Amino acid sequence: MAGEEPIIPLFDDRAQALRLRNELRSAAIPEQAIILLQGSSGREEIANRLVKAGVAPSDASLFADEVCGGATLLAVSAPQERARIAAIIERHAPARPGRPQTIGDAIPGDASGERVPEVTPMPTGSGSFEPRADPVEEDER
Repeated sequence: MAGEEPIIPLFDDRAQALRLRNELRSAAIPEQAIILLQGSSGREEIANRLVKAGVAPSDASLFADEVCGGATLLAVSAPQERARIAAIIERHAPARPGRPQTIGDAIPGDASGERVPEVTPMPTGSGSFEPRADPVEEDER
């Protein structure tokens, strides 16, 4: 699987991940193209397996954190079957879809081609999403 970026869904429910794995097997996806990871392994071991499967080391570390946090991860890599694999995964509606795009895709609008996480604005405590004044400015008032 090295060199091919896998499609990776994350599941909160291990049984759901196993059902997906079974359907992929039934669809004649090669066994060696499917990796099932759960938190029983150490973080470093999980990250190393993902890197060997073709995941970038920084992404592998993030996925390893998810798995150590209780998620079950499937990594599926079969270049000729990507569309069919994606359709099968979609039918199983993972609880945590991982990335909205496949691992190698850049985030839309990112000219660098690097993957960066999306940021959701959080309330400031004042009930608005406006940035607070710089603390230095507040001291000078």
